[in-house]
Amino acid sequence: MPILQLQPVTTDTLDHVLDVQAACYPASYHEPRAVFARKLALSPDSHWLAWQGGEALGYFFTHPWRGLTPPPLATELAALPSPADCHFLHDLAIHPGARGIGIAQALVEHAFAWGQRQQLKGALLVAVQGSLPFWSRHGFRKLGPASGYGENAMLMHRQ
Repeated sequence: MPILQLQPVTTDTLDHVLDVQAACYPASYHEPRAVFARKLALSPDSHWLAWQGGEALGYFFTHPWRGLTPPPLATELAALPSPADCHFLHDLAIHPGARGIGIAQALVEHAFAWGQRQQLKGALLVAVQGSLPFWSRHGFRKLGPASGYGENAMLMHRQ
């Protein structure tokens, strides 16, 4: 099996992000290209694509954030808060055909290392589609339901 490579997302690779998103989520969770492009413009070094054998198999979009209220889903952010006090883990998606081979773990570890280098003291996310056990294994604790992120979405935090 070819070696997994993690590379920064660029405007030239956003179509791969959209392809993985389409394979992972129902249409109600799809975010437009412009939303991803805006996050990329605001925080160009905190988003990664996982490649194996020349195929994009997953992505992780993250960015600095402040407080315990997540940004709205499918909304272009005007700016990132400054100073930031946490790392918002916006969207981790692994192509269904590539699950179970360590891609999510590699992306999460990479993102955690980035957040530590930025001196972000905690991490915040919204768990969707039954991902609460995955995030709990990574030290996240439930804060409560997250509105605007679909049914059973749960806001989670990690110090």
